Amino acid sequence: MIKINVLGGCVSRVSLLDGHQSMHGIADEEMELGYFLDKQNIVCAMMPAPFEREEVERIEASELWDQSRLYTVKQCLNKDTMYLLMESDADYVVMDLYDMQTDFAAYKQTCFSTCANEVFNTRLLGKYFDKVSTGNFLGLPPAIWYGYVDLFFEKLVNKYGADHIILNRFRCNSYYLAKDGIIREIPKEFQNPFQPHPKYNKALAELEDYIIEKYNPYVIDLSKYFMGDQNAWNNLQGAHFENEFYRETFDQIKKTVKGKDAKRYFSEPRFFDENRRGFEEDKNRKFEIESNMQLMLKLLDQEDILWLNILDKLKIYAPDDKRVQEYVSIVQEM
Repeated sequence: MIKINVLGGCVSRVSLLDGHQSMHGIADEEMELGYFLDKQNIVCAMMPAPFEREEVERIEASELWDQSRLYTVKQCLNKDTMYLLMESDADYVVMDLYDMQTDFAAYKQTCFSTCANEVFNTRLLGKYFDKVSTGNFLGLPPAIWYGYVDLFFEKLVNKYGADHIILNRFRCNSYYLAKDGIIREIPKEFQNPFQPHPKYNKALAELEDYIIEKYNPYVIDLSKYFMGDQNAWNNLQGAHFENEFYRETFDQIKKTVKGKDAKRYFSEPRFFDENRRGFEEDKNRKFEIESNMQLMLKLLDQEDILWLNILDKLKIYAPDDKRVQEYVSIVQEM
């Protein structure tokens, strides 16, 4: 049995569940979930706890919007993340840096994660509210905080080894496929300080590049090819993807941990492949040809790789369209 710790958000959790949002654990009988450590960014994890543990332990589930977040809130405030990773007997760590795109809170000489704003619902934070400020590391010069990134990864690599760390790269969505078949921009109400935002994608990519070059984990780089999907998610925030993304990410995680794929860096979505898992299910969605064709051309002009995803869908829904055939032919010759 292969045990895996997950550090990150639903980007990796739902991948390990093969796209099934409400399930728990891992969707493979040969793999088991160790810790799922979410809503904690790797910089805050390396800083001192802001409050006494006794105060944190008095927080009650009834204080939170999502009562299932109680354990996460306490873990983040008590700064237990690194301790749990170090004492674990898991074989692998699968991680994403989704939580680096959300705002942190600062109090006195330390910082802590806000747990999707749940922390601010607590009586504890109400007690210190006028002394707490917020910010985002990806909006600050790297020289201020990259040292904490190094502290985190030096410990992680020393414990697990680079060959047992899988970085699931994250790019926040700007677009989603609506139920009416039109690809639209993510609504503004899903772009608040406690959710990821596309404006931080460039800074996050630079951080991921730094980690990859210096610490050499296994890398799965698929999220940049995929969009959100209203057919699968009611919550259209930018970390929720089409089921294709989760299936392909899960397939590659399994190949990596089971020793069936030696690729250190994987960035090859199975576009234009009718034999891929879920193909028949996916093509039952609606897809509007003309408006989505125009968006594809816009993204191609902007050098946004998401255009390739749209072309893949156009080939499914409009295989006889001469424009589609021309672009597919160009891609297949590359």
